[in-house]
Amino acid sequence: MAPSVQTWIGPGALPLAFAGRGYAAFVVGENPSPPHMTGFPGAKRKALKGKRRLLALVGLVMLKAFPAAADEPKFVYGKKEDEAKVPAWTASVSAGFGAATGNAENLNLSAAATVAHRFDDNMLSFDGSAAIARSTLPVAVPSASPGIAQLSSISQTTSEAWNTRLRYDRFFDLNALYAFVSAGGDIPAGKQFLGGIQAGYARALYKAGKDELEFEAGIDYTHQHFVTGNPDVVDIASLRGFLGYVGNPDAIVSYNASVEWLGNLTRESRPTGPVSPFDDNRVDGKVGLTWKIFGNGNLGFRFHLMYDSAPAPRPLPTLPAGLAWPQNYQPLADRLDTLTEIVVLYKLNGASPAPGK
Repeated sequence: MAPSVQTWIGPGALPLAFAGRGYAAFVVGENPSPPHMTGFPGAKRKALKGKRRLLALVGLVMLKAFPAAADEPKFVYGKKEDEAKVPAWTASVSAGFGAATGNAENLNLSAAATVAHRFDDNMLSFDGSAAIARSTLPVAVPSASPGIAQLSSISQTTSEAWNTRLRYDRFFDLNALYAFVSAGGDIPAGKQFLGGIQAGYARALYKAGKDELEFEAGIDYTHQHFVTGNPDVVDIASLRGFLGYVGNPDAIVSYNASVEWLGNLTRESRPTGPVSPFDDNRVDGKVGLTWKIFGNGNLGFRFHLMYDSAPAPRPLPTLPAGLAWPQNYQPLADRLDTLTEIVVLYKLNGASPAPGK
């Protein structure tokens, strides 16, 4: 795949999300983590009194006697005043293009945008993305002379996906409640339309400096409209679990990794037969590495894995004249999709909230 300039959203998309799914590559020059993973303000420190002060003094003496290594990580929650450093508005835009001509012909286009607004202990974010790819392939077709073939070509869409998501987070120190709605589609995967809503609880399990490990748990409702099949719609109520980590070892390099799981709670009626609870498991995994190359511009590596144990019916290709599928035969889309790419990201930053809000 040719290098592209794009922000992948997600479930997951994350999701982004992490629904369709994924998260937006959001922070440039730091870690391209989902907007909600940059919002935890941290815990307040309490003063030590009485015997606690004595214990603290003993601890300081021991630290002087046995100094830690310079690169040893320390677990420290963020301070309340760090909240003022979070920009009130953040946004990113991206676009991608790739083309090949000659013996192999293909065209790839992509675009994405994300924007988030932080106010008090709330965050509202929106992201959207779209990608399309078409290829032209040589094929042999019958000629006017019996038994003689002639060269022709066929053009087909190999990628046609889009996704949008609107998310709200309410933070309580290291905890948060979240909810979002999403809409999208993925034609080659057999999904004409995907609409969903999620709600749940989020917790920062680990926070040290700009590194953060976050856990989310909640419920998900998804409406799927298939490209083909009978029935061509299915409604899925699922449990959701998410674990994501973002790291910023320095001002140049950042990385992130996440995994999201959805498991159906109810029985599903599908074109190929019923699906029992927890037999429709969807997993969305992402790994990213970003290097700052100039100003607000970054070069990044992305790997995205999407697994569906109960895939949609595969859209039927155009069959040659005289051929047909066997009666009652319905092929399914592949269970596993992966995407590996090199991306260029650019961020627009808004003003920070007023201190002491």
